[in-house]
Amino acid sequence: MAKVSVHLGFTFRVGPLDRNQYGRIDLSLDQIDTELPLDTQLDESKDVADKVFEYIQQKIDAQMDDMLDEAS
Repeated sequence: MAKVSVHLGFTFRVGPLDRNQYGRIDLSLDQIDTELPLDTQLDESKDVADKVFEYIQQKIDAQMDDMLDEAS
């Protein structure tokens, strides 16, 4: 049984250009079984990814606010 992994990342600038500050968001789906229905695996992964993303987004927003306040 073959399994595949998919990774997607996005790097973005945070704050003024002269500060050279960047953030990065990555998402990986691993061990996708090619012999099982893909839609079921993706639906289960989406539910978890959405919850984790919401949690991480709140943390990143708070950290970015702190960074931008320090830069002011």
